Parts: sequence; structure tokens; C-alpha cells
Amino acid sequence: MGRLHLAAWLRRGVEAGVFAALLALVTVLSLAWEGHGPGPLRLPDGLGAGLVLALPVLSLGVLAIAYPIALAATRGDAILGAITGWVVAANVLVVVTAVMGQRILLLSAGVAIPLGVVAGLFAAPVALAGLLAAALLTPLGFGRRAGRVAAVAATLVATPILLLVVPAAA
Repeated sequence: MGRLHLAAWLRRGVEAGVFAALLALVTVLSLAWEGHGPGPLRLPDGLGAGLVLALPVLSLGVLAIAYPIALAATRGDAILGAITGWVVAANVLVVVTAVMGQRILLLSAGVAIPLGVVAGLFAAPVALAGLLAAALLTPLGFGRRAGRVAAVAATLVATPILLLVVPAAA
């Protein structure tokens, strides 16, 4: 049987998504290993809440989009690869945390939500900022320079989210 040939943007998007999800799962496994007891996990007060979610948010929001953009051959490949990378990473993380039953109690809303959903929600504006920065602030919108711009812009958006928004939601 012949080898399956995927489009380059799809292959790079899936690669980035799987790697970003594996990196985000380090937090999931460390929280599960810690053994917080029965019921949902309560995020620590203050900056600790942002630190707990830093790795999942940065891997979903920065890594999953910067890699496909940096290796794309066209602007369309960059956009499609970045979207694919984010969707794959977020879905893998949501499914694993839902199957594990790892939930976070958001006191501001009073509900327990799977960790993957919380990380995906906080990573969505980060990924969108990186994608828009790469498309609008670089002449071609793809390539190594655009990948750097996407990573820096996404990190700049992730920083206030992790330092201000996540502790306020905890």
C-alpha cells in the first residue's frame, strides 16, 4: 500500500498540535500525580493560578501556531496550519482532561470545568493575537520572520492573561 501524502500545512499543523498538547499534558499529569483529593482542583490564590495554567496556555497559544507559520510556504498554508495546530492541541487536551476527570473549580463562576477547556479558553485570544500579528505585521505573512512575530505577539498577549485574568477567575 502506498504512503499517505498529506498537504504540508496539514502535516505541520498536526505536528505542532500534537507536540503542544503533549507539552500541555505535563501540567495535567503533574496535577494528577500531586493527588489533590476528591472533587475538583481549586487554583491557588494570586499569581499561583497563572503559574498553574502557564504551560498549557503558552503551549496551546504560542507553540501550536508559531511552528506552522514559521515553516509555511504560502500565507494560506500558514493560516491553515496555525488553525489546525491550535484545534488539534486544544481538542487533545480537552479530551484527555475530560477522560481523566480533572476539573478546575472556578470560584467566580461557581462551576467545575475540565482543565483542558479552561486552558483552551485562555489560549484562544493568545493564538488569535499571534495569528493576526503574523498575517498583518509581516510583509508576506509566513516564514521564519512571521513565526517569530507570531510567537512574540502571542506571548505579549498571554502575559497579562496569565498575570491578571487567570488569578481574577480563580
